[in-house]
Amino acid sequence: MRRLTRASAVPMLALTVAVPASPAESQVVDRARGTCSAPSAVAHRGDGAGYTENTSGAFREVLAGGARQVELDVHFTKDHHPVLMHDSTVDRTTTGTGRVSAMTLGKFRDLRTPDGQRPPTLATVMRLVRDAGARMLVELKEVPDASDLRSLRADYRRLGAYRWASLMSFSPAALHAARAIPADKGLLATSPPSVRVARGYDFVGVRYDRLTAARVRAYRAAGVAVYAWTPNDRADWRRLASYGVSRVVTDRAPAYQMWARTACRP
Repeated sequence: MRRLTRASAVPMLALTVAVPASPAESQVVDRARGTCSAPSAVAHRGDGAGYTENTSGAFREVLAGGARQVELDVHFTKDHHPVLMHDSTVDRTTTGTGRVSAMTLGKFRDLRTPDGQRPPTLATVMRLVRDAGARMLVELKEVPDASDLRSLRADYRRLGAYRWASLMSFSPAALHAARAIPADKGLLATSPPSVRVARGYDFVGVRYDRLTAARVRAYRAAGVAVYAWTPNDRADWRRLASYGVSRVVTDRAPAYQMWARTACRP
């Protein structure tokens, strides 16, 4: 969770999403059947696949391995194209240097990751997720300007992504700027926001070790889904499941899915 680049940020986070039924609906169904419900797993940046984060190879691999939800990070190029990159610069995950916002799309696509991939556009990974019948969470790492928004809206419209590609950010300003895109929106935070603030969003994403059972109950009573980031061990998964969180954003999605299959057995 890095600092936002074009906007003021609130506390920070990162995570992702599942298939047709909403978080609330799926958990209601589980309770109606009298079963135990583990939160859904979100593959954080495609980690755990053996590829550089936020790349087509990483997401293709986790989707092929059964992931139904992925999380990714978006910046905008100089010519206003939404592209995948966690940091504001390309230095950490490519062989190049410089800020994403100072590069044209052509320059950005000329870069290579350490494993030889081109860093992808948002639309490229959206197609992978759509074709896999999965869902995604798109984290806006900066506040989009009017031209950025036109490109983002065009991707959502072209790919019919409104129902399966939720938007989230640490910045309320970024989510407000994207208000015309009719997708679910979530506020990300390091510390739990107040219930009053949370009511303004479809979900909140909170750092896993800052959540309490009482706060999760309060969010759920207000009709707000809760995502936890980024717990990576069984003790934390078990605790968060007992709280009733909707999603767990983890770097160990395959291990989590294996744990979840047996977690609720007597």
